Amino acid sequence: MTDDHPAPDLTELDGVHAVERADSVELDTTYFDTPSHALLRASATLCRRTGGDDEGWRLTLPLELPDGGAELRAPAGVGAQHPPDHVLDLVLGWTRGIAVAPVARIQTRRTSWRLTATDGRTLAELVGDRILARPAQLGGEPVRWREWDVELVDGDRDLLDDVEELFATEGVERGEERQRLAHVVGAPPAAVVLPRARKKGPAGLHLHHWLVDQVHELELLDPLARVGAEGGVHGMRKACRRLRAALATYRPLVDRDRTDPIREELRWLARSLGPARDGEVVLERLLDLLASEVPEPGVETARRLLERKAADVAAHEHAQVLAVLRSRRYLDLRTALEQLVAEPPWTRRAEKRADHVLPGLVHADGKRVRHRVRRDRDPHEVRKAAKRLRYAYELLEPAWGKQATRPREAAELMTEVLGDRQDGVAAREWLVTLASEALRTGDSAFTLGRLHALEEVREASQLKAGRRAWRKLNSVRW
Repeated sequence: MTDDHPAPDLTELDGVHAVERADSVELDTTYFDTPSHALLRASATLCRRTGGDDEGWRLTLPLELPDGGAELRAPAGVGAQHPPDHVLDLVLGWTRGIAVAPVARIQTRRTSWRLTATDGRTLAELVGDRILARPAQLGGEPVRWREWDVELVDGDRDLLDDVEELFATEGVERGEERQRLAHVVGAPPAAVVLPRARKKGPAGLHLHHWLVDQVHELELLDPLARVGAEGGVHGMRKACRRLRAALATYRPLVDRDRTDPIREELRWLARSLGPARDGEVVLERLLDLLASEVPEPGVETARRLLERKAADVAAHEHAQVLAVLRSRRYLDLRTALEQLVAEPPWTRRAEKRADHVLPGLVHADGKRVRHRVRRDRDPHEVRKAAKRLRYAYELLEPAWGKQATRPREAAELMTEVLGDRQDGVAAREWLVTLASEALRTGDSAFTLGRLHALEEVREASQLKAGRRAWRKLNSVRW
């Protein structure tokens, strides 16, 4: 909407008796980004605002933070002209250590009105912004426009829909802060939109979709891992494993001179993040097992020792996670993944029909699982092979449907059963360490020993379940 466009007459709406002016304030916001607009391209914004009751730094991320929102705020401080280090750390995966600087200044005259009912109740608040924006670069032309925002107070959802419909008749469209900044500095390059992958289409397109999705997932979870939020580290490890598995199963489609080094770096990242995730899993597992024990002094001692060890491990491992995510090696991997998605190094085989190429590659992974089951017999190695097969089928599900879903579900069951067994192995290692500490400090180690025995008993049933899962997988494989 242009700067001189008036607001529609909202008293035309059902239930709105009057529109009363409430407040007016002047806001001054400076946006920061890298020279290549890395944050804008990632749908993130970083700014410093003065004026109003929410002065300070604001970082808006393209994901939900642990508190349920997508925005982090920090006080600006007297004379602070540069973003705080802890804020910059959250976007390091996108900036790659390149300094951010002002890219735009947006000055806003904000006026608010109350939409009231006949009984005086405030149904909603209308906020109108008159905006003057200037890009930071020399010679940039200033831009003016108006924006409107409505927030319900005592009104219902129907009122919000009616307001939006009325504004739409005036040519006002939905927007977001990222669009506001793009309006000033120029829209970033549009993300590559891939055509739908089909059985009769090129084989490489199926892999390309998978790479795009997993790299994007890794990018989004990076800030969560940095703040220690639940699911952040685990999600990043999962994305690493899925990328590695796909580049292994479907390696004939890509130039391995380019992709094998990336696979090795993904292995390094997943292993570096592993201990933090393992500690979370083991603590939850052992506390659940402890809850089944008869209450006695030894149970509370075991709980105290477990929670204390978990707290020590969590603090240490989170520091390690931060060191990894701040390292040049990790940032270089992020750059390599970005380039891989932008320009995959396809071989000629990637151009062939998917239904002529991909099933054979998945079949080879199935043979790999059978080899592990019959000859290796190491449950951990069997689990890794089954997980790779699971991801191979998962990649094909959008095009192959149930034909890929059934074996994928069977492989997933096998990985879950054997994964539970592997978590039990890690739990027993914890218990041995804790028991030794308890003996040194004079605490009772009896309950810890019982938990260890219960985990040993559980392992036998887990291995039996794993054999049943294998029989099921072997019956539905391609």
